[in-house]
Amino acid sequence: GKKSVELAGLRKNFVSLLNEFADLPVTFVFFVETREVDIINYYDELPSPESGVKADVKIAKGLGLMIDGARLHNPWLNYCLPMHLCQTLGICSNILSQAASRPLSAAEIRDLCNTFIGEVPDPGVDLGTFLDTIDMLMSNDEHTKWSPTTGKDALLVDVAKLRMQLSPKPTGCGCIIA
Repeated sequence: GKKSVELAGLRKNFVSLLNEFADLPVTFVFFVETREVDIINYYDELPSPESGVKADVKIAKGLGLMIDGARLHNPWLNYCLPMHLCQTLGICSNILSQAASRPLSAAEIRDLCNTFIGEVPDPGVDLGTFLDTIDMLMSNDEHTKWSPTTGKDALLVDVAKLRMQLSPKPTGCGCIIA
């Protein structure tokens, strides 16, 4: 009704205002501290091309929201305080924000690993080498951080869980006909 028309107008004005800064050396970082799904989705969509926003936009979410989402969608990731600080400061923030919203693609996981643990090969070329490299990098003590999920030190990347998430899933019903 009338309220949705008003909201559409406000969104259009908001996007238009952001776009006035598109050619300037400005980055907008929106800190989202809510669990309201519609609000989270709105801000998550701002950096996407479909939103019409041409300005540089980063989304930062509250720690509790990020931990909950990362645990649900990317259980292999130890979303620890240093990652949250990076996300809040706009470092790798779009990928970290997406980690709390959906499972990350192998390419996004590579970008995240390249930022936080060291250079890893392209998983599209050889998934096994990609996972083995991450496993080797996890042997470095600097990649162990306190986990807010468990309350104990944990590796930034749980390679066994990551391997399960990225491994091809069998198709079909799983039935065996003898």
